[in-house]
This record gives sequence, C-alpha cells and structure tokens, in this order.
Amino acid sequence: MKNKKFQLLLVVILIIILVGSALFLIKRKKNKLAKAPKYGLSPTIVHVAGAKKGSLDININYVSVVEPFRKADISSRASASVSAVNVEEGDIVKAGDVLIKLDAKDVNANIDAVSAEIDQAKAELSANRATEGALNKSVAYWNTEAKRDHALAQDGAIPESQAEGTANKADDIKGQRDAAHRKSTAIGRSIQSLMHKKDQLKAQLKYYTLQSPSAGLVTRRLVDPGDLASPNKVLVTVEDRNRLMLAFDVPQQDLDRVHQGLPVEYHVAKDNRQAEISHLYPALADSRMIRAEVYLDGAAKAGLTTGAYVPLTVRITKIKDTVLIPMACLVSPPNAEPYVYLVKNGHIKVQSVKIKGNNGRYAAVAGIEPNDKVVINTFLGWAQLAEGMPVEEVK
Repeated sequence: MKNKKFQLLLVVILIIILVGSALFLIKRKKNKLAKAPKYGLSPTIVHVAGAKKGSLDININYVSVVEPFRKADISSRASASVSAVNVEEGDIVKAGDVLIKLDAKDVNANIDAVSAEIDQAKAELSANRATEGALNKSVAYWNTEAKRDHALAQDGAIPESQAEGTANKADDIKGQRDAAHRKSTAIGRSIQSLMHKKDQLKAQLKYYTLQSPSAGLVTRRLVDPGDLASPNKVLVTVEDRNRLMLAFDVPQQDLDRVHQGLPVEYHVAKDNRQAEISHLYPALADSRMIRAEVYLDGAAKAGLTTGAYVPLTVRITKIKDTVLIPMACLVSPPNAEPYVYLVKNGHIKVQSVKIKGNNGRYAAVAGIEPNDKVVINTFLGWAQLAEGMPVEEVK
C-alpha cells in the first residue's frame, strides 16, 4: 500500500516538473519573440533634390556653317570654246570685271551675214520705193487722161473705145503701183525681222563675255583657254566675303520657337560673340524644314573662314523668379499632366506640376515650393514608388 502511494507521488512530482519546464520554455520563447524586430517592409531608399528658386535661360544649341554672304558660280549660257581666262584663284575682283571670254566667231559671222541681208533688203526697198513713186506719178497722169477721154467720148469728139482704152491703161498703172506698194511693205517687214534677229544675236553675244556679278574673291577656277564651256558647267566661283553668315537648319520640333531677331551666341577661339538671326526661309532640301542665317559684319566675322563649323546657341527666352528642378525629377505620362514625387515626413506625395519651360537640364515648374524635396528618377524607374509609401531619402 505504501509502495503505491510512493509511486503515485513520484508521478505527480514528475508531471509538475514537466509542466514547469514547459511553462519556462514558453515564457522564454515569448521573451525572445518580443525582443525580435517586428515583421514589415523596410523604407525604400530614394535620391532627392531640393527645388530652388531662380531664373532659367531657355536655349537651343545648333551647329552652323560659315558661308559667304554672296556666292556666284559663273557658268556659260552658250556652248563655246574658252578663248581667255582673266583671273586666278585668290584674285579680288569688282562687279563687272571680265572673268572669261568665249570664242564668239560663229555668232559674229551670223551677225555679219544678217547685216548683209539687211543692207541688201534696204537697197531693194529703196529701189522699189523709187519705182512706187514713179508709178504714183503715172497713176495721176493716166487718171487725168482717162477723165479727159471720157468727157471727149461723151461729146463725140473721140470714139468710145479710145476712152475705154485710156481708162484700162490707168487701171493697169494703178495695179502696178499697188503691187509695188505691197512689195515695199513686205520688204519693210523682212527688214524688221532681220533687225530683230540681229538684236537677238547681239544679245547672245553678251553670253560670250562672262563678268563678275559682284565684288568678291575668286575661290575656284575650273577652266583653261581651249576648254569647252557649256551651260550648267561651273567655270569660276566668286565669293563676296565683305559679309559672312552663319547658316544652320531648324528642325520641325523647333519651328514654333525659333524666329527672326532672336539673339544668338557663338564662340571664335576664346572670344564670346553676340548676334541675332537675320533671316529665315524654307530650305531647298525636302528633309530640312527651315534654313536660318546670321549675318556678320566687321569684327563679328573676324577669325572665321568659309566652310568652318561653328557651334551657336539661340536664346529663346528667360523665365524669371520661378521654381527650378532637375529634368530627371519630372514624370511626363502620355496624354496626362506631368507630376513629381515629393518626400513629406518620410513618405511619398504625388504632386502635379505645370512645366513653364526647360533647357535640357532644368525645368521651370509651378505647383511646388522652393526647398521641397523632389525624388530623382533612378535606374529602377518610377514603378517602385506610390502615394504614401515610406521612403528614406539620400541627397
């Protein structure tokens, strides 16, 4: 009996020990769990820039080519042999100077031939007009005779047949006179045609003496005496370098911003120079929208040579007293207003903005305040950010 009680006591004691150990282990586990960090998302690290107040210059950069203000490619309007070339490359010429002479012997021969035809026609006209004058006198005489014989025949003084013969003679002389007059008219018209032909040949003769259209520098001589000149074949190039110009093409996306009179800035060596757009007109190439020219005189063209490439900046406008942020802060979804991500109290805030302009690096915006912290885009893009999410900022 005593053994049974003892065994029961041992069982109870063992149960108490096991329960106590279990409670101790549970409490210990709870303490460890309480000290462990709570489960949740870590803040996203973002790079931020501070919005600042200032002014923004809106500029567009182009590469221009230095060109002469005037460039004349001299070619012949006739096919002929070159008889003389009066200039060399590097010569300075004045307007009207004879550059090239072409062999005009064929044209001169034609002029002489037409002149001979005119002289012959004039001599023929003079002789015919003399005949016409004599016939006019004969017509007057025979008209008088016909009237007299008609009166005599009515009085019976002469036969009627004699009066008719006199009248027929008067008509015949009149016909000869009229024929001579028509011939004089025809010869006169022929002379006028020949003279017009001669004038055309003389005008054509001017094509055989090639003159400089303006003062300038001979930059190319592409022909020698004895060569054959033909239309559209350039023989000599004359450039007017008293004025130079910077020429560049304006692409379609800039057409609404670039216009005549805008200031431009360009550099020659270490010299920073100012000018303005002088002229805009459609470019000859279909792939180019507008050609812009900046005319340069005096010191503005010093140090420039034709054909050189010169970078220039067109000053579009200046936005004053505005909020500036880096372009990398802007989110511009299609068909929606742009916005930025601000960091407010460690969380993301989506803020719509209005873009006033940009220069490629910075944008002038409305809708945020100076010193606002604006998130800069990263290689992961904007997809990782959302309204209200916690972030850790890095400048």
